[in-house]
Amino acid sequence: MQSYDVVEWGKPLQFAMRETPEPGPFEIRLRLTYCGVCHSDVHIRQGYFDMGGGVKSVLAERGVRLPVTLGHEPVGIVEAVGSEVAGVHVGKTYLVNPWIGCGKCPACLRGQDNLCPAMAAMGMARPGGFATHLMVPHARYLVDIEGIDPAQAAMLACAGVTAYSAIQKIGPPQADQWVAVLGCGGLGLIAIAILKALGHQHIIACDIDDTKLEAAQAAGVQHVLNLKKQGPAQLLEISKVGLYAMIDFVGSPATSALALPSLQKGGRFVSVGLFGGAATVPLVALAMREISLMGSAVGCTAQIRELVELVRSGVLTLPSVQTRPLAQAEQSLQDLEAGRVIGRIVLDTGGEPTPAPSVPDQSAQ
Repeated sequence: MQSYDVVEWGKPLQFAMRETPEPGPFEIRLRLTYCGVCHSDVHIRQGYFDMGGGVKSVLAERGVRLPVTLGHEPVGIVEAVGSEVAGVHVGKTYLVNPWIGCGKCPACLRGQDNLCPAMAAMGMARPGGFATHLMVPHARYLVDIEGIDPAQAAMLACAGVTAYSAIQKIGPPQADQWVAVLGCGGLGLIAIAILKALGHQHIIACDIDDTKLEAAQAAGVQHVLNLKKQGPAQLLEISKVGLYAMIDFVGSPATSALALPSLQKGGRFVSVGLFGGAATVPLVALAMREISLMGSAVGCTAQIRELVELVRSGVLTLPSVQTRPLAQAEQSLQDLEAGRVIGRIVLDTGGEPTPAPSVPDQSAQ
């Protein structure tokens, strides 16, 4: 099998070739066809997440060992199954839930592997999808995507379920109430599509990039705001009484600072993005106005299946994706890091990739 791996934190991915593994009793081997590229892959390649105040969550200190094969939005064709696997068909295409739990704790027993305290995500703690093959530890992580474009379906394993889980936390649509989406990259555009599919009619898209705001406007939002020029005053002007919800797909001190001045009493702010940093919140205002601040991290297999059904039924139309060959994995990360990507990149892993020419390391530029 072939893959593109992090072999040194903060450095470009390296091509690797190793023996294709055989599945154990409960394992499934997929011949991968697609894998989405997520901004989290950029952070993982760097080797840390910015926790604010000069504090870093360093992956090596959390037990993540090199090399790491990135990629947590994999789709593939079942090539081989273990002796104890049932209900999985060789030759059939599946989407993979990459958020792998221990299978024994209360969260896993509820079907919420993503909340498992020992969760081992593909593309970080386990080998991921920037490869030609992938080992899935159990059939419960496979989602049937028959009838759906597999390249588009790839985004559902992370971007889609992350947006869907965050939207569920703000509750059902409220008549004449407004929700703001902060960050209109690939994740924000998927969130807009899901909000509309679930009946939300009053959406404000916010970003600092006019090109991304144009994409959001084309997706059918009612208002767009460039946060370099506009802020809480404009959000209040549009919503009249303040927003009932705000979903932050950036996750920076600047975006989190919009919560209190923009939300109405009882409003909800859901933090999703991993840009990094820390937020300072006046606790008295938080209590007196009953503002809810909550985090949201990915989702579970059941939610991915719900999303698949929304797509299959025609209720949810997924944004188009930009496909690239697996050999462009490193260039795709550099483009994403530099803000050159509108929408979502999906790597086509279906062929036998040849090693890409060396990509200059632009991390120091």
